[in-house]
Amino acid sequence: MTFVQLEFVGLFLATFVAYWLLPSRRAQNGLLVLVSAVFYGWIHPWFLVLLYGSATLDYWVARGIAAAPWHRRKLLALSVAGNLGVLGFFKYFDFFVTNVADGLALVGLQPNLSTLGLILPVGISFYTFQTLSYSIDVYRGVLRPRRDFVDYLAFVSFFSQLVAGPIERAARLLPQMEQPRRFELAAVLDGLGLALWGGFKKIVIADTLAPWVDKVFMLSDPPGAVLWVGALAFGLQLYADFSAYTDIARGTARMLGFELVRNFKEPFLATSTPDFWRRWHMSLSFWIRDYILVPLLGPGPVLPPVRVAAAVVTTFLLIGLWHGAGWNYLLFGAWHAVWVLVYLAVTPRVPGWARSLPGATAVAVAVHTLLVQVPGSLIFRESRASAIPGHLTTPPWEGDAVALTTAVEIGSVVFALSLPLVVAWAWGRFVAPRLPRVGVWAWPARTAVWGAWVLAMVVFYRETSTDFIYFQF
Repeated sequence: MTFVQLEFVGLFLATFVAYWLLPSRRAQNGLLVLVSAVFYGWIHPWFLVLLYGSATLDYWVARGIAAAPWHRRKLLALSVAGNLGVLGFFKYFDFFVTNVADGLALVGLQPNLSTLGLILPVGISFYTFQTLSYSIDVYRGVLRPRRDFVDYLAFVSFFSQLVAGPIERAARLLPQMEQPRRFELAAVLDGLGLALWGGFKKIVIADTLAPWVDKVFMLSDPPGAVLWVGALAFGLQLYADFSAYTDIARGTARMLGFELVRNFKEPFLATSTPDFWRRWHMSLSFWIRDYILVPLLGPGPVLPPVRVAAAVVTTFLLIGLWHGAGWNYLLFGAWHAVWVLVYLAVTPRVPGWARSLPGATAVAVAVHTLLVQVPGSLIFRESRASAIPGHLTTPPWEGDAVALTTAVEIGSVVFALSLPLVVAWAWGRFVAPRLPRVGVWAWPARTAVWGAWVLAMVVFYRETSTDFIYFQF
């Protein structure tokens, strides 16, 4: 079940009414656990075995760390091995076997290896990181282990953000699960507006771009003009799709009395690769920073350049691998690692006067977009890793008249579909903060905008609507 299916709308409406009629926080959390099980197990009920297995493991590991701190390292190792072992098996086993077989075949051997054809459980990377961070935080002493399994399970399996995030930390979401919630109409309306905006971005923007992007990357050797505008279109599709899920997750959670972490902060205004990862999929970026990058860097005010480079490369290769079992994802991670290292090497040598020049920020944004983000989108989308070097060296002006016409057509679609995002960004950044939230105009204006979004979703809705892109991760 996905957020843009009518079944989910019915499930959420029934949950919303029942939830706010229940007399206690504990009963509400019990309902959330039940609804989350229905939501996650809608197509493949056996997925629940993995979800609850991971949750139960970390629940008892945390309890064990508190009860027997002298075994804390062994218990944490059990949590890490259990969680990453399950994740690795389902996500990477077939990829590993296939590549080992291909490698042996290159040296003349004929291995009798076969894949298992495993179905990747939806959202396994997200909830694995969420439960694993709970064990790590208890191990570090920054979080006390919980005894109430219902509250804990509501945190782990909360349907709003279970499948594609944002990845919540227990220290942030668990206390909200443990506190009584009060119905607030303003929060419900804010959440409804955010969820509707997410639905608009998914159905109208992302799903409209998807066929264009798919056609470009189905070509065995696309002309440069078509290829690069296709990469640009995919970057917009990916943002609209993923941020749509986050908006619906945060909106529905807000309607139930919870505030989820922000996952995007104007990523297309990034001036550098480190800046981009502080703005894009922030819940993953900060998780990787806190639990992988910082430990790899180690203590000390001055770090050896070799250690910094090794930590950066390792971190970004893991980010790439987290996204999927494919060489394109590893190359995506390596691509960003290289640009982070370039930034660390070049930035200290840029004179202060150059940074303060008028328009310097705009130039930095444009350069980063053209040199890093668009090629990165191409690498991410192209599943044939062997084609990526050729793509990256193909000039964007290459192509005959038909190719150039096609590129202009796709570019026009990208431009038209980016306008709602630009208008929403400008409104939220420059207009809305200067307007009062109440007034005779506020409610009619809000409902008119909502009505326009709903109408657009009805018009653009298609039975072949694609799943959210991040479901596969």
